[in-house]
Amino acid sequence: MLDSIFSYNNPDSFVNSLRKNRFRHIEAIINGLIEKKGTIRILDLGGNLSYWENMNWKSTATHISLLNLTQSTIPDESKHLFEAIQADALKCPFPDFSFDLVFSNSVIEHMGSLENHKIFAQEVKRLSHNYIIQTPSIWFPIEPHCRLPFFQFIPHQIRAVLLMIFKINYFPKAKNYHEGIEASKTTIMMGKSRFKSLFPEAKISTEFLWGVPKSYTATKVAMQ
Repeated sequence: MLDSIFSYNNPDSFVNSLRKNRFRHIEAIINGLIEKKGTIRILDLGGNLSYWENMNWKSTATHISLLNLTQSTIPDESKHLFEAIQADALKCPFPDFSFDLVFSNSVIEHMGSLENHKIFAQEVKRLSHNYIIQTPSIWFPIEPHCRLPFFQFIPHQIRAVLLMIFKINYFPKAKNYHEGIEASKTTIMMGKSRFKSLFPEAKISTEFLWGVPKSYTATKVAMQ
């Protein structure tokens, strides 16, 4: 039952249906860039192949680099469209404006600190004139990583104790208090004002679910 709602591995899940709705906007921007440039390079910060497969993305006019801290493998049949890069999104190993588009889906909130949010945003803007960055809203009542109501509002000190007692979905069970604090700080969500402050030159759109902000997307398209 829960997988039919929350699982990103299930292409027919409720959360993936929401992603597909958001992807219409992303697809339109990508196609606009392709029309302008012919072929384009996309950097997906923290991305994975399953996201694009769930979106049924097969355009040979794009080459998509999936950047993650851990190494992943691209199947041979997908290597003409995708490559996996092991690197830190806070210090990407590319020259300025190496990509036609930087994309990221629900990653910036995992950078570990408010200062790292800023560094992540700076790297996005350094690497491309165009970007689409999405993050879940802190104001949606169900915290999307642990799937518990209002977990995002619990102070890290209390969350650390809870994580010493329980494994809470995304969050691993901590061996000690310090480990609990570190695990808790792997997810720091934000509201629209803070998100806008990171990308002041972008258009910020809000996705609503049941009348409540569920996520925010920062979009800047220069078409250069």
